Amino acid sequence: MFQFRHACLLYALISNSDDSIKLMKSLNGMLNSWLGRGAWVLLCAIAFALPARAGNGVYVSTNPNGANAVLAYTRNVKSGLLTYVGRFDTGGRGLVDIGGAQSHAVVATRTQLFVVNPGSNDFTTFALRDDGSLLFMGVTSSGGVRPVSITVSGNVIYVLNQGQLGVATASCNGFTIGDDGLPVSIGTYDVIYEAEAMPTDVFFTRNGARLVVLLNGSDAIDTFSASVDGALTVNRRLTGVSNPVGGTMSPVQPFVAFAALDDDTTPRMISIRATGTALPSIVSSAGLASTISPCWAAATPNGKKVWSSNFASGSLTLFAGKLNGSIRAVSSYVPASSSPGSLDVAVDQRGKFLYRLRAVNPSGGAAPVPVIEAMKITKSTANGGVQLVQTVSLPSDLQTASPTGIVVTAP
Repeated sequence: MFQFRHACLLYALISNSDDSIKLMKSLNGMLNSWLGRGAWVLLCAIAFALPARAGNGVYVSTNPNGANAVLAYTRNVKSGLLTYVGRFDTGGRGLVDIGGAQSHAVVATRTQLFVVNPGSNDFTTFALRDDGSLLFMGVTSSGGVRPVSITVSGNVIYVLNQGQLGVATASCNGFTIGDDGLPVSIGTYDVIYEAEAMPTDVFFTRNGARLVVLLNGSDAIDTFSASVDGALTVNRRLTGVSNPVGGTMSPVQPFVAFAALDDDTTPRMISIRATGTALPSIVSSAGLASTISPCWAAATPNGKKVWSSNFASGSLTLFAGKLNGSIRAVSSYVPASSSPGSLDVAVDQRGKFLYRLRAVNPSGGAAPVPVIEAMKITKSTANGGVQLVQTVSLPSDLQTASPTGIVVTAP
């Protein structure tokens, strides 16, 4: 029993789970009774089934024409600096034709990471490890063609399939996470679109209250009321929003979302409110002269700072956010060069750092080597409210790929 007890305690220490360690130690004094021994055996069985706690990491979907993968980096919470961990195959295929025209290609919970494979019509589930590495769990059919975006809230996942003109319709398909950690299709609440709608992004609002779908080809935004089991109720469609590409939820308002509009005449960011079956309303609309081709968005956890990532100019526009969901354009961070283009962005859970994926040449010339930029979020509102602290080059073979998404995790 002594050896068995310490073997279990060693496992708890290795797994880096504070809860497991506390539970193990609390039963240490019960070993003198048969009941105590039985409780210890049961606790050890539970502990071995617990996943290791995930660490601070940044992950990028590679999306080449071929085997898809996720690049993993650990993150220093004080400096924001990244350290390369490895490249983890998804078991699916990427598709360069997507061209980065979508958001949230990769998302994560505290224990799992999910990434779409647009070239093989499926998505992959990984388990997060505390050293930043990924454990492959399985591949699941997306239920459609060319999955480009994925979102998760609780045990519910929705995958957005862009479809293909003249070949397949677009769709938004729901899944629940089973006891084995792998997604299982809900089916009943799948949403079908025409491929011409060209959906580019799907995401839940705060606490999973609403599901938001951006329809680039239809100049529209769909919202759905969502229940904890994944059931959807269709709300009304917001139309007349030119070229929505990517968005993000308001971290403080359950019915508010932000969307970047790549409008040819008035590129801007809008905030929308979707309550019940009422027509979603535009709370505010803002932009600056440097807000050229805004396509992606991110916000701090307190909702006071929101950014649009502007592809063609390579800039970031800072918006000041209020508790009611309204935003006001403040300033822009403009890099020395607009290439690589500014793609997906993500903010860490403490609101201290912003991470930006840059890839593809906006002018259509020679493809640059993609990079991740780590930026400190400053107290100032000048210069986009950020300060560049590190630029990490991605593997050179991704120069001809189309990296599509970035996500930050925390323990």
